[in-house]
Amino acid sequence: MRLALEVVGVPEACKGIEAGVMRMQIAAFNRMRTEMVELRNYTLSTHMHGPTGPTSVRQLTGNLARSLVSHVEDEGNVVTGVVGFPEGCTAAAYARILHDGGTTRAHVIEAVNGKALAFMVGGQMTFRRRVNHPGSNFPARPYLTTALEEQKAQIKAELTAAMLEAIA
Repeated sequence: MRLALEVVGVPEACKGIEAGVMRMQIAAFNRMRTEMVELRNYTLSTHMHGPTGPTSVRQLTGNLARSLVSHVEDEGNVVTGVVGFPEGCTAAAYARILHDGGTTRAHVIEAVNGKALAFMVGGQMTFRRRVNHPGSNFPARPYLTTALEEQKAQIKAELTAAMLEAIA
């Protein structure tokens, strides 16, 4: 005895499933891009331009804030949102030590673009051709990590809503 089962419409069903998966992937990418821009803006307003605190960074020139970027990476079934500093960015050279904390070793600083370095000592303007910097100790100020933790629930909710909308 032999039992045969014929399933009709399999190719059409597969095409429908593939289309749904594609819609979800596009929705995830687009919503992730929006969420990363919002996370970048939140980080700037709350931890870089906002009041100073244990997880915020004081600004002198604004280079660090101007260098903070957001983007989305899409590799296969994985969509990754990134907020940070691009490789080779001059702000990225000091972004890590400001975020994670650390020390710099003693080093010599010499005038390069002018005849002397100018700085204030005890309220007096001082000029030197070179100085021996003793090194610095930077406390950790995890402004990126903190901003992500503060916004994680909202980001998850927005991505979930985008997925559900894509398959509705």
